[in-house]
Amino acid sequence: MTFQAPAETQRHKARASYTAFTAGIERLCRADPGARAALRAGLRRDLDHPRARAMHQLLTLRLPEGCNDRTAQAHYTVASLIAAQPRHAFDTYQEDDEDTADEAGEQEESKGQVRQEDGQPDENIVPPGPTLYGASFGATLGHAVMAKNASLRLSAAESRINLLTRQSLRGLHLHLPAAVNQARTAGATIDWGQLLADLVDWPHQSGRISRRWLQDFYRITARAEQD
Repeated sequence: MTFQAPAETQRHKARASYTAFTAGIERLCRADPGARAALRAGLRRDLDHPRARAMHQLLTLRLPEGCNDRTAQAHYTVASLIAAQPRHAFDTYQEDDEDTADEAGEQEESKGQVRQEDGQPDENIVPPGPTLYGASFGATLGHAVMAKNASLRLSAAESRINLLTRQSLRGLHLHLPAAVNQARTAGATIDWGQLLADLVDWPHQSGRISRRWLQDFYRITARAEQD
């Protein structure tokens, strides 16, 4: 049995929370066109912008309890990015994504308990949960370049990933919509939960996150340079 450090346990819990949040936004956008329009209107807007006012009713109760403004802004930005996708994008989500979100919620509520052979929970042992890292946005752009009949050229994607990884937090929020649009147009899948995690962590871990984005991008696109 493997015992996990408290910090790692917290990261797993955060990942489950981010996954549940983004899955919930996808369901909301698919079910309610008005809510999708309200979330989309907040694209590139900060929390206090007039066009973000309608978002508060939709997102306030979905935010982590007691989160600061930077964490709230990350959630608002990702919700807007999800909502800004073409309408047909929401038709592709499987109906069972609600089960995925429920499983993430159950993992968080379980507080790391698993059953021992005698049937009693052991609170010190954490069961397998969401992976610590999902697909980074660098990997997303890499896959967009490598996709069959891809419309995104390697040079354009490389310029985009280098621009993003040089940004301050505010700059990242402003530049992400265009980058997400490029990736989606090329048919690449975006790990919204991981993108949210990276936005939350950017203020104090931008160097590590930037390195991971770049490494993932170049690892995936290396085949394109060899062709």
